[in-house]
Amino acid sequence: MPLKVGERAEDFDLSSYEGKKYSLYETPGYVLLTFYKVTCPTCQLTLPFVEKMYKLYGDAITFYGIVQDSDKDAKEFANKYGLTFPQLIDYPTYQVSQKYGVEVVPTLYLLNSEKSIEFVSSSFVKAELDTLNRKLSAVAGKEEVDIFAGTHVPAFKPG
Repeated sequence: MPLKVGERAEDFDLSSYEGKKYSLYETPGYVLLTFYKVTCPTCQLTLPFVEKMYKLYGDAITFYGIVQDSDKDAKEFANKYGLTFPQLIDYPTYQVSQKYGVEVVPTLYLLNSEKSIEFVSSSFVKAELDTLNRKLSAVAGKEEVDIFAGTHVPAFKPG
């Protein structure tokens, strides 16, 4: 079962496809975790909007993609979809995905500076991504920007 709002996030150590190591509890401030698989059509829809939020708020909030695929596949996906935030590899053991109870991808967790969960969303739910965008803009102290402007997306797409 996925972790819920109010619960403390589980610590982890993962490496990016470039070989750089990251530790959640050593990451200061707010963190957005996005769990996904490269072959998931709903992830392919969602991740470009996560990248838009990273470009807007990434100077104030840390973003990590938690990829359930190989280094090679993660790198190809990041290049194809223009992802510039760190992509951390949770393959082949899925240890972090299991700790977080991820059952559907994509699943997004917003963690506060104490690493408690403030927001959770699974699949593609436009209203939830709007809510997340609002929360990120408030945390970053920046004006909210419509991440869906100029696009036509469904209100919901199951993962």
